[in-house]
Amino acid sequence: MFNFNQLRYIPILFLIAVSTFAQKGSFAYNKVIVEEEVKTIMTSKWNNDFQQVLYPKQYLDKVITVKVGESIQAAVDAVNKAGGGVVFLKKGTHILNTSITLKSNVTLIGEGKKETILLQGKTLDGAGINAEDSPQLTDVVIKDLTLKGTRSGKVNGILIRGKNEARHTRVLLQNMDVTDWSYQGVHMKRTNNIIMDKCNFQFNGSGGSLFHNVYFLYNKFILQSDCDMSFPVLGKGNKYTSCEYVLAQRCTIKQCLGNGIQADHEEAGYLFFHKYKFSECGKVALWFPCENYYDKYIYTENPKYAPQNVILNRCEIVNNTWGAMWRAVSNSYIINCIFDNNKELDMGLLKGDVKIENSTFKTGNEFYTDINQWPAEVRFLW
Repeated sequence: MFNFNQLRYIPILFLIAVSTFAQKGSFAYNKVIVEEEVKTIMTSKWNNDFQQVLYPKQYLDKVITVKVGESIQAAVDAVNKAGGGVVFLKKGTHILNTSITLKSNVTLIGEGKKETILLQGKTLDGAGINAEDSPQLTDVVIKDLTLKGTRSGKVNGILIRGKNEARHTRVLLQNMDVTDWSYQGVHMKRTNNIIMDKCNFQFNGSGGSLFHNVYFLYNKFILQSDCDMSFPVLGKGNKYTSCEYVLAQRCTIKQCLGNGIQADHEEAGYLFFHKYKFSECGKVALWFPCENYYDKYIYTENPKYAPQNVILNRCEIVNNTWGAMWRAVSNSYIINCIFDNNKELDMGLLKGDVKIENSTFKTGNEFYTDINQWPAEVRFLW
């Protein structure tokens, strides 16, 4: 048995090294384990066409601790200038009166969702955490904290806006809550390699129906695991516009006034939803239209504006007004899914190629060949 009295013979520098190593371990993110069933189905249906997400690199040697009342931005700037590092936010409520501007190679970490709170201050405008389109942002991790709004002003929780010439890349959110922001909880635009794990994005979008818990726009390579996007105030749980190579496993959306998720527009495709649960959506749980995003109220029936190559596996779509309403979606599969919705229709498919395997539809599944057959109530649900 180890004798703790022996510690007095261990050099102090060794003990410091052990402590530092343990601290680094708590700062490091955990990689998401993708279920084997997902990999098997991907290979069976898509061969090797699906492109996996890339993880950020972390820099854990430089650590700056920030107590309540101290400047988070100064710490972010300092570790970025040093080549990368950790900004460790001590427990308590940190008031954000100005946005935190993200910088590359920075890990922003708290002591836990219940312990470290970043709260919208009275003068905050734009976003709690922000990145403009320049300079390019790479290798960012945010974890173990809560980002909380007050449903006032015109403010996003996290706003990251890239540009096509130099997209932001490798951003990971893990074990965090983003709640009560008037605009989007999280809005990422022209950003690649996004990972969200064990996060709750809830009660966002009180500023109007165009604002959602999570809004992805022109993004590629997204992994969401064990996330909850329920209770959007006026918007959607999650919107995927012009997004490619999305894997979402074990996620939940419930109690929406409108749609649960929407996927649409050019370059939308290779979307895999595994064990995704949708319930109590006032309109459609999964709304995949085929209109031009920039002229969305004119029906165009163009497949390039609809997501292609979609797989739903072991999803539960229950107690919504409509389950899934898809237009011009092709090369897609519904596998091992349960549809059981309240009022109108479990699934409606217009001029698409969607194969159904071992799935149940209580209310019904309809295939339409003309827009005039489509239910009038779900012509336009943007």
